[in-house]
Amino acid sequence: MPAPKLGFAIIGTGMVARYHAQAIAQTPGTYLATLVASSPERAAEAQARFGAPCTHDLAAAMARPDIDVVCVCTPSGLHAEQTLAAARAGKHVLVEKPLALSLADGDAMIAAAREAGVLLAVALQRRTEPEFVAVHQAITAGAMGRMVLGSVNVPYLRPQSYYESAAWRGTWALDGGGALMNQGVHLVDLLLWFMGGVAEVQANSATLAHAIEVEDCVTATLRFTSGALGTISATTAAAPGFPHRVEVYGERGGVQIEGEGIVRWNTSDGPQRAEGGLADAGAGASPTGISAVGHTRLVADLAEAIRSGRAPLVPGEEGRRSLATVLAVYEAARTGSVARPG
Repeated sequence: MPAPKLGFAIIGTGMVARYHAQAIAQTPGTYLATLVASSPERAAEAQARFGAPCTHDLAAAMARPDIDVVCVCTPSGLHAEQTLAAARAGKHVLVEKPLALSLADGDAMIAAAREAGVLLAVALQRRTEPEFVAVHQAITAGAMGRMVLGSVNVPYLRPQSYYESAAWRGTWALDGGGALMNQGVHLVDLLLWFMGGVAEVQANSATLAHAIEVEDCVTATLRFTSGALGTISATTAAAPGFPHRVEVYGERGGVQIEGEGIVRWNTSDGPQRAEGGLADAGAGASPTGISAVGHTRLVADLAEAIRSGRAPLVPGEEGRRSLATVLAVYEAARTGSVARPG
């Protein structure tokens, strides 16, 4: 007899909710039971747009026994409160990046899931890319020797109209930061996955091209716990928007990633693989410049993890690590001194 289908609820009805809805529709053994909007008006509009039931009553949705998993797709400043509500109602959670806006909130979310016996996963979908998985496995196996240098460069464009499209965008209270917290956190996570944790950060940030509270340009230098060094640079003011780059180097080889592909992977044994060509700007030019494939892999992974009793691919603890690094960059930029991720 096939396992019962897992019922999903999506909290939030904006752009990223579409990716989660597509992922659920494409994952066998799952279905979208309901969406939760912020008002009756938004619920009515979203029900027509998504073709699925939609309510504005979060408590009622969380009380439904047919809902097994909740996708939190709201502004970042609401992630903690809504994840706590879902976990305490006995629902597994897939929360969009970043995990939260403070380490205290992130820790509370992780603890609530643990206490309720549910899984907490974070939508850092670039970890699902097969090429990036291969890089991680090679580094873990020692194929590139001791890692010595890693870098992230995020030269994105978001026009002023992007920030004006919703009142929460570009605010500290609900966005939690700018080019690094909102856009760059995906690549920070990838860098940490390859290079390990960060011990020290020095940084500078500025708001150069937008009328927003948060930064649209930031640079940082890192010392990893392994002793390796690294850099992060991110902006949302680089017209017309360019593909991000992640580069990692060890004593026996290195990898250069542009956009979602490897452009060069060489080791002491010679070239390993390379896609070549010019990467499309993708998310660098538009927030909709990504496919739903990564989210589909995350939903499928979480469904399998629930059924098998294992941890998800990106558990809350891993989402906390990238959050801690971003917050340390902001602290270092604000104080002008060395910061250490909590």
